Amino acid sequence: MVGNRRLKLFTFSRIFGRKEGAEAGLVAFRPPIKVCVSSPIESFLNELMNQLVKNPKLQLLGNEIQVTSIEIPRSPSLGEEAVFYTLSPITVYSTLYTAEGKKRTYYFSPYEQEFSQLVSINLARKYRAYKGEDIQGNVGITPIGRPKESIVLFKDTVIKAWAGRFIVKGDKRLIEIAYEAGIGSKNSAGFGMVEVVNDA
Repeated sequence: MVGNRRLKLFTFSRIFGRKEGAEAGLVAFRPPIKVCVSSPIESFLNELMNQLVKNPKLQLLGNEIQVTSIEIPRSPSLGEEAVFYTLSPITVYSTLYTAEGKKRTYYFSPYEQEFSQLVSINLARKYRAYKGEDIQGNVGITPIGRPKESIVLFKDTVIKAWAGRFIVKGDKRLIEIAYEAGIGSKNSAGFGMVEVVNDA
């Protein structure tokens, strides 16, 4: 907990696999498929892996899937600058109020200053939740090229997010949290997972 916010320090990627078209708003995949999961909390990952080994058959949207392999990649060495590409799109937003007092959610694009500011604030909260201490550092995030806007319907809510490459500069500790727990908001709903660009 950070204040009155309960942070779930994990994230996961979109589904990787061969798509076979869409029907009634759903996308079909041909096996095999791949999903990546990340968290700074090692015990969470160990428990997830143990459960998948014990119970490799899962239900996903009414479909039975079989876990056939689990890979544990080596964590990269991160410094004060990293180039990431998104494994699931990044969403950054604020809840605003109209003159009538109604709530409105505004989603920021990577080209707005608030996008970088809110990413930095969010990462500091994650660090505090994970380490139990405040951090004075910050980071800046800048898009490389033209990130692709993704419109996602999640629990009857339209979410705007961005996929592509981003350069993150600043406090090494926050960059590490960004890699492990995700960038932006709604990480536990499958947003903001990133991987290091190898040719950076």
